Amino acid sequence: MDTSILEDMGLSNAEARIYLALLELGSTTSGKIIYKTKLQSSTVYHLLGSLMEKGLISYVLKGKTKYFQAEDPEIFLSNLEDKKRKFAELLPSLKEKQLMANQTQTAKVYEGINGLKTAFYDILTTLKKGDAYYFFTAPKKKLFYENLVIFFRSYHLKRAEKGIKVKGLTTIESKEIIRDIFKGIKLSEVKFINDFAPTGVVIYANKLITWDWDEVPTAIVIESKPITDSYKKFFESKWKTATI
Repeated sequence: MDTSILEDMGLSNAEARIYLALLELGSTTSGKIIYKTKLQSSTVYHLLGSLMEKGLISYVLKGKTKYFQAEDPEIFLSNLEDKKRKFAELLPSLKEKQLMANQTQTAKVYEGINGLKTAFYDILTTLKKGDAYYFFTAPKKKLFYENLVIFFRSYHLKRAEKGIKVKGLTTIESKEIIRDIFKGIKLSEVKFINDFAPTGVVIYANKLITWDWDEVPTAIVIESKPITDSYKKFFESKWKTATI
C-alpha cells in the first residue's frame, strides 16, 4: 500500500510501513513486524516506541511478550482536528506579525503557475462577501493557454461562491475565451474594449496585481492605496465607454 498519505500526516516512511503492517497483522509481536516490513530490528524497536508516543499503537503483555496493535485509523482525523484547532488559536498572532511586517513591504513577486495562483487567491482571502474588484485582461495571445483558462474558471467559481463581485475589461478579440471562463458564473460583469493593457491587471482593496504568462508566469502584487486608486479611476473611465 502507498505510504505517501501517511507520510503527509507526519509519519516517516518506516513508521508508516510499521503502522500499515500492524493494521494487516492485528495484535502481533515485534518479530512478525520485522519479518513483514523487512526493516532492521533496531529500527523497528525504536519506531514502535515513537508510534506509541504518538498514540498510534499500543501493546498488551501476554506472559512476558509484548503484543503490539494499531489504533483505529480515525485517530489521524482526530489529530488533524486538534492541530487545526490549535492553529486557529495561533492564527491571529501570526496575521498580526505579518501585518506589522507588511507595513514596510510594498511589493511581492510570484513566479510559476503556483505563484500565479497564490497571487490570485490572495484576492479571495483579502475581500469579503459583497466586496468587488476589477481587472484588465492581457492580450489574447497571453490568455490562450488551456491550463490558464481552466484555472481561471475554477477560480471564478470559488470567487462567486464566496459572494465576491468582479468587473472586467477585455479585448474584443478575447471575447470567446472570456465568455467560456465566465459562462454561468454569477456576480460577474465583463465589457469589451479595443485597446488593452500589455499585461493583466487586477485592482482590489489597496492592492494591485500585474501578471504575465510567458515562459515563466509572473505576478507582482503591489500594496499601495494611491496606485490602486489611480488604476481604479482609469478602469472606471474605460468602463463607461466599453461595450457589452
